[in-house]
Amino acid sequence: MNFNKEIHLYFSEQDNEPIEGASKGWVSNFHKFLSTLLSQISRDTTEIKLVSESTIESISTEGTAVVIAICTEALAASSQLTNALNDYAKKLKENNLLVSEGVARIFKVHKSPFNEDIALPDLEDVISYDFYMIDPLTGDAQEFKRFFGSDAERSYWMKLVDMAYDIHQISKDTVNRSSSTPEEDVPREKTVYLASTGVDMVIQRDIIKRELIRHGYKVLPQHTLPKEVGQLEHQVSEDLHKCRLSIHLIGEDYGYKPKGSEISVVDIQNRIASNHTYEMVDYNNTAKEKKPFSRLIWVSPDLKNVTERQKIFIEDLKSDAAALEEAEVLQIPLQELKSIIREELVTGGRFHREHREIEGYEQDSSSSSKVIYLIQDKGDTKDTASLRKFLEDSGYKVVAPSYTGDLIDIRYIHQENLRRCDGSIIYFGKAKEAWIKTKLQDLLKAPGFGREKKLKAKAVYFEGEKSVDLEHYEKNNALILGNNGGFKPEHLEPFLTKLEK
Repeated sequence: MNFNKEIHLYFSEQDNEPIEGASKGWVSNFHKFLSTLLSQISRDTTEIKLVSESTIESISTEGTAVVIAICTEALAASSQLTNALNDYAKKLKENNLLVSEGVARIFKVHKSPFNEDIALPDLEDVISYDFYMIDPLTGDAQEFKRFFGSDAERSYWMKLVDMAYDIHQISKDTVNRSSSTPEEDVPREKTVYLASTGVDMVIQRDIIKRELIRHGYKVLPQHTLPKEVGQLEHQVSEDLHKCRLSIHLIGEDYGYKPKGSEISVVDIQNRIASNHTYEMVDYNNTAKEKKPFSRLIWVSPDLKNVTERQKIFIEDLKSDAAALEEAEVLQIPLQELKSIIREELVTGGRFHREHREIEGYEQDSSSSSKVIYLIQDKGDTKDTASLRKFLEDSGYKVVAPSYTGDLIDIRYIHQENLRRCDGSIIYFGKAKEAWIKTKLQDLLKAPGFGREKKLKAKAVYFEGEKSVDLEHYEKNNALILGNNGGFKPEHLEPFLTKLEK
């Protein structure tokens, strides 16, 4: 089967009625913007044929490289349009040509939420491109009627640029490609599972996906996740077995519940990935040829309107990750997450033991003094001065996190400090409790960074009273120090006594 360079855009004329205050409709604007972007990317004039109820009789999909469908209730009601789209999809599947370079030749576009599976069953496993905005307060979908401005720049244009690059990739790589030409297999080391998210994390997921693809990684899933829980679990598990890393982005939205499930698709993917991580740990303990697999869970640092259900879900994620050296929960800016993903894939991340020379960081471990890792947030550095001075005057070597330089170096220093210290104090001053709990988890997972000796003592030093559940810290075998305002040397007695045992 040979392909030409034609791109067809299927739509219902009802969806192209003029928008208020404008002469053009939604589809005409979309067509114009996409054509312009494709021409800029390809540096050539790109024509996209418009196909509607009135023109479909004269259009043939034979050899068409790309088909775009504006999926709406009006399009689903047109048997001419849906029959043509289903026939095109069937023919591609029969010839194993639906996907090229990891991208489907059919692009489903939603200008508002719509489930087209009944009308377009042969397009059911094709990932959709959603060109609408979700109101963060109400959760309602809002169709774009203004195509410029900050909201449109984030939700509309970012998606449109992604789509234009995907179409260009297909047009460039599959013109005149024979059905007998096998698609190149991407190795497991270059394959990443990027879990589907709640509606509030769609943009962040697109950013990560684009970054991974740009660096030559294959991103799964490549198809829409099944809406029935049994099929969904099977596909997620199958995809994870092909991957080196799984990434899960968690926001305020718990996500939708697939048919037959009491938990959301976001939750299901995390649970399956957790089980898969345990399986890979068991496998690597005995296998001659190791298959590294790790899991990064990113919790947005900008959470505001979080339901009780979502709070419980996030706490469960953190507890589960704390038990696995191969899993890590991060609550950092998205830009920093991108750097950590890159490090994880390129160098092996937190399991990479190679010694690194970092300017200004002393790695000499020959000192006879016991090492105390004083973990503090950057904003608390001045407030810990008295505590630090007392420890140093008492003959201890005190190390602290780094706050400057390359993120990867900062992370490496943190891991080295966790690996080498005899005891650790986490300072609870201006930082949020979520940050404190994350550092406690880091101490639990220190063996994953190469720590061999037992941690003699760990404590959380409270600068003043905090309205928190102290039982959580006690369950983690952490001493509770301070908690009554102002540093006093006697606060440290329980910690130092335990350290010297």
